Amino acid sequence: METSIEEISQVKRRISVEIEAEEVTKKLDQAYKEFSKRVKVKGFRPGKAPRKVLEQYYGKQIVNDVKSDIIKESFSKVIEETKLFPLGSPSIEDETIRPGENFKYTIVMEVRPDFELKKYMGISVEKKMLNISEDDVDKRLEEIKEAHAKLISIDEHRGVKEGDYVIIDYDCVWKDSPLKGINGKDFMIHVGSKNFYPDLESGIVGLKKDERKDLTIDFDEDFGDKRLAGKGVTFRIHVQDIKKKDLPELNDDFARNLGSDFKSLTDLRKRVKEDITLQEEGKVDRELKSRLLKKIVATVDFELPQVMVENEIERSIATIKQNLLRTGKKFESAGISEEKMRQDLRRAAEENVKEKLVLGKIADIEDIRVEDSDIKDGFRELATQTGNDPAMLQQYYEKNNLMDSFGNQLLVEKVLNHLAQGAKISEVQQISENSQKD
Repeated sequence: METSIEEISQVKRRISVEIEAEEVTKKLDQAYKEFSKRVKVKGFRPGKAPRKVLEQYYGKQIVNDVKSDIIKESFSKVIEETKLFPLGSPSIEDETIRPGENFKYTIVMEVRPDFELKKYMGISVEKKMLNISEDDVDKRLEEIKEAHAKLISIDEHRGVKEGDYVIIDYDCVWKDSPLKGINGKDFMIHVGSKNFYPDLESGIVGLKKDERKDLTIDFDEDFGDKRLAGKGVTFRIHVQDIKKKDLPELNDDFARNLGSDFKSLTDLRKRVKEDITLQEEGKVDRELKSRLLKKIVATVDFELPQVMVENEIERSIATIKQNLLRTGKKFESAGISEEKMRQDLRRAAEENVKEKLVLGKIADIEDIRVEDSDIKDGFRELATQTGNDPAMLQQYYEKNNLMDSFGNQLLVEKVLNHLAQGAKISEVQQISENSQKD
């Protein structure tokens, strides 16, 4: 086997491969021999059909199978020999296999660009000083209070208003026939949240307890629920109850009810401030590393592999589609052109790909690797964040083929930590505009 490499661009290579005639002939002879044992040819015993007969009836199939086998077997050897790792699926251009002749094919593939990083350690970068105020603590306490509020039925005889929690019975009718599966009993709606059918939420505003209403809603053709898409349906609604939030009072009793760690509201305030500080430290650290990475990336320019850019765009599109589907919409119903969205996402995708390549380059230069101990520490930290068992988390990741992705995340964080440790950091009250633009 002989190979030659042509550099089409900084990220694209064409590899010409030539397989010797002896190897081709050997593969063809073996294929015909094996095929004759399996196939039944009228007038001949199994394994006794002449080669010419097999060529006449099955030659094209056998030649294509041999060609696929030769390419498959030689491809891994080519990659190992050339030390080139393809990004995405390479394209194969081949010729016809002929006995007694060399077989040639070419591989066109994208590879990681080779580039030089002039400076990445000792970069000057600003870090925002932490300033946790009592107002921040008060705001978080209000959120905790909201989370521990109870729902109570309203005493006054009034209609539903935005913000209420309404208990309804409902079913859905289209052309005088009930729509199967679209009904509910003692179903609670938070009016104004738009977590249910928004038109239904607004349509029950003003209704009083025990009132009934038939509400007709027209759904778009591309509505996520196919049972409703393109239909004008009627919801038959019965208001069972109207509830509102009853907020607890912030005092020592409230604090003690949250757990034995808190003896008073003062203890709770202290813990809340510690939690906010920890969260803000994480945010400041992430922003610092982001600015640092952008400064390093700005010092180098190279061609980006389009397969990586397209994969990045596809991931973003998939996330957007999933988020829209949760609201019962698609791109079209939301007034979004998928093609336009792809164009809008391209620049961010290119920036992400460039950052990944730069981080990978630094990892190679500095010989930064993810060790088994890093994996264990990573799962312990994830367990602390999620409240799960580290071993169970690792089993889940292994079972769902998520270990490579998890390892890549840990490697990125390890490289960023290395860069931050070597950076010249200056703490400031406010990040300067010039630093934001870098």
